This record gives sequence, C-alpha cells and structure tokens, in this order.
Amino acid sequence: DLLPIATEVAKKCGGLPIAIRTLSTFLRNEPLFVWEDALRQLSKPSSSNFQGVPATVYSTIEWSYDRLQSEEHKQTFLLCSLMGHNDSLGLLLLFAMGLGLFHGVSTIKETRDKLLTVVRQLKASCLLLDGNTNMKIDMHDLISDVALSIASKDNPVFVIRRKHDLSDWPDDETMKECGKISCLGISELPDLLKCPKLTFLGMGSKKPSMKIPTNFFKETKNLKVLFLSGMNLSSLPSSISLLGNLRALVLSDCVLEDIALIGELKNLEILGIAGSDIEMLPEELGQLTKLKRLDLRSCSKLKRIPPGILCKLSRLEELSMGDSSVEWGAEGHSSLQSNSSLAELKALSCLTALEIHISNAKIIPKDFS
Repeated sequence: DLLPIATEVAKKCGGLPIAIRTLSTFLRNEPLFVWEDALRQLSKPSSSNFQGVPATVYSTIEWSYDRLQSEEHKQTFLLCSLMGHNDSLGLLLLFAMGLGLFHGVSTIKETRDKLLTVVRQLKASCLLLDGNTNMKIDMHDLISDVALSIASKDNPVFVIRRKHDLSDWPDDETMKECGKISCLGISELPDLLKCPKLTFLGMGSKKPSMKIPTNFFKETKNLKVLFLSGMNLSSLPSSISLLGNLRALVLSDCVLEDIALIGELKNLEILGIAGSDIEMLPEELGQLTKLKRLDLRSCSKLKRIPPGILCKLSRLEELSMGDSSVEWGAEGHSSLQSNSSLAELKALSCLTALEIHISNAKIIPKDFS
C-alpha cells in the first residue's frame, strides 16, 4: 500500500511546501519500491550541517538533486544558485558558455537551446522557479542554500547577497580552495585575491567610486567567467591581462574608458559592456579572434568604432548594439574616415544575430542583408 509510505515521505519534508513539491515531482507515478527506497534514503541523517536548513529538508532537496538526469543538469542547477532573484536567462547563458557546462554544442544557438531545455526540466522538477517574465528565472532561498552547500563539497563557494566588508570574507586557507565567488553588495576589496582554483567571479557594487586594485587578479589565473556590475573601471587593473583562461567577461553598467587590455585575453568568447559609458572601442578588440558574442547595448556615449576592427572578429555569432549611438561610416572610405562601416559586417560569415541602430539609411550597403 503506497499511502503509508507516501505519508512518511511527506513527513521527511518537514512540512515545507517547496520540499514536498520538489520530492513529489520525482516520485510521481513511480512504483512502491522507488518510494520505499526514497524513504530509506531520507531517513539517513544528512552528512552536511548547513546552518538555517533543517536536516530533513536538506536531505529532501539533496535527494532530488542526486536524481537529476545528467551532470549538465546538476551543474546548471548549482550555477543558478549563484545568481540573484528574478535573474536573467541571458546572463545564465553567458556564464554557462564561459564555464563550458554543455558538451556537444559549438554555437551560441545550440548552447541556448540546450540551456532552455535543461532549465525547463529543472522547473518541472521544482528546483527552479519562473521569474516575472519568460526570460527570467528564480530559486527558493532554501533550495539555493542547499545548492550552495552541495557545490562547496568539491571546492568552497562564497556567496554574499547583502552589503558587506572584508570581515565577512573567508580566511586565506578557504579562499585558496575557493572555486566560485558571488558578491553582489561589496563595499571594499582586498588588494590581492588569492584564489588559484577560482573559475567564476561575480561582483557588484552600488558604490560609484568602487575600484579594483591593480594586482587584484594576479593569483586568479584559472578564472573562466568574470562578471562585474556597477564599478569604476575607468582604467582596467593591469592584472586582468593575466587571465589567459578567461572565456566570458561581462562589465555591466560600469564606468569604462580605457579597455585596451582586453586585447590580451586571447581565449575570450563573450564580451559584454552593456550600459557602460564607454565612448570608443579600442583597436585591441580586433585581437579577440575567438569572440562569439559582443554586447554593446545601451552604450549611449559610444560614438566611435575604428575601421578594421569588427571584420577581424571572424567567429562572431551575435552582435548587439541596440540603444547605442555609433555613427557608421560610408562604405569604401575606410582610409579616410574614423568610424567602421556596415560593410565590415559582411565579412562575418558566422554572424547569426545582429541588433544595431542606424540613423542614416543611405549608409546601408546595397547587398547588405
């Protein structure tokens, strides 16, 4: 008889609706022996002691995590726990690409399709929630806490979503083993981040004067994803040039002036500077020959893209420049003008998505499509 077993399983959820819903999703339509096995697993005390999450609830969510259908599902779920509430699927895509979560995909579209499929299945499992639009995702706080605890079993994960100072940071030994850091309310930074195993770093500040120390990235050479929001990067710290493994760099709503150092990041596939006040793209951008996505949306002060840069980005698949004010040059006058022409985009054979603002239709090449 299933009912007594189901009743005991429900009790293991500690009366928490989100835990009951998550568990019932996995056990729906399963035979009695699966329910009995689940009850045995949930009756074992959790090996983790995570403050703020009852042991029974932890075990329930951990059990659901263990039964996700692939490692890709598990890693996507854990990555979502690093993000904020009602966060962007587009941002999750960039993070997933930077970390190389999905195998057997080679283009942004293929990766996006894979991610949307995995996210859909995580939502069906009640481990992820809908955001307030179809391009947003959310996660219950308790599920997020358990996910972070699970993620920390291999390498410590450091997450703070409130305003904090350096006294809240882990000790040096923990930081040396740290694999991922997400701090969305920083007010100060150490001079040097000693995290040789770090692959993901996300930092946000509401302090306009917040700057990154010159040597900050000197011991984070394994970094693959760097996300910075609301920071003063009028000149990039010189140590950023040491991030040879970096695949995704997103500088959102930052003060930007001289970003020539990005030319040293030869493995970069994703570059986003949306919402920044940058006025001119550097010549060095043309050195990023592995770049697949360039996001320049809402760069209202961006006026100049030197000729000969965009055409060098031979692997570029997506170029987003909505709400930017570049004055495109006319075709055939590149040696005389200071701005790139739309004709350069014709050389980008991999380009599948283009979003640009054109103030003068006469500059559109006749064979441009």
